[in-house]
Amino acid sequence: MIDYYLAVASWVGGDTVDRNLQLEIDQGKTEQLRAKLPAIAASTMPIIVLVPGGAFGPSKCWLPDRYSKTADWLVENYNATIVISVAPNPAEQKIARQICQSSKHKLLSLADTPLGLGELKSLFSLAELVITNDTGPRHIAIALRRKVITLFGPNDPAWTETGYENEIQIVPDVDCAPCQRKKCKKPEHLCMKAISVEEVCNAASQLLGNARG
Repeated sequence: MIDYYLAVASWVGGDTVDRNLQLEIDQGKTEQLRAKLPAIAASTMPIIVLVPGGAFGPSKCWLPDRYSKTADWLVENYNATIVISVAPNPAEQKIARQICQSSKHKLLSLADTPLGLGELKSLFSLAELVITNDTGPRHIAIALRRKVITLFGPNDPAWTETGYENEIQIVPDVDCAPCQRKKCKKPEHLCMKAISVEEVCNAASQLLGNARG
């Protein structure tokens, strides 16, 4: 997609040398974020954002209980402050509740404290790591130069490849993917089930290094 749009820009005379994504942060929005989520302002350990939803459809979504187990591992190994980032709609709010209820630790959930777009960008700018389904916030994290783990299921990673050096892409090896379907047609959601908690935690350890809490 980057190549596609850069070709259009080039055709009308645009400068297409720089392929990097970029977003600006409004410091006023950062202050609003700190006021809404005091735990973010008080945190001295890594802030890690989990993005378990996806407007594309449920086939892109990793299982909530695996997100909760990953969150627990991050808290126990890095003393991380975990934020569950979801859109303000019932489907994603339900996912956030499931993750929080399954976790052994207190997690921050945007289902309880919705953020505006400017505040959301500020949140991502403060994150040490973002673990996300293949969905829009992935690109916010990349544009803000965060460390990113992207979990791919039904979509082909080549379609949205950015070449970002601090992203680990986890792509399951299953015969039915990429299918591009919004809802899985199989008896089991094989592509997302093929991504293990251990695999995601190993990727997190690789990006975060050995500076554990």
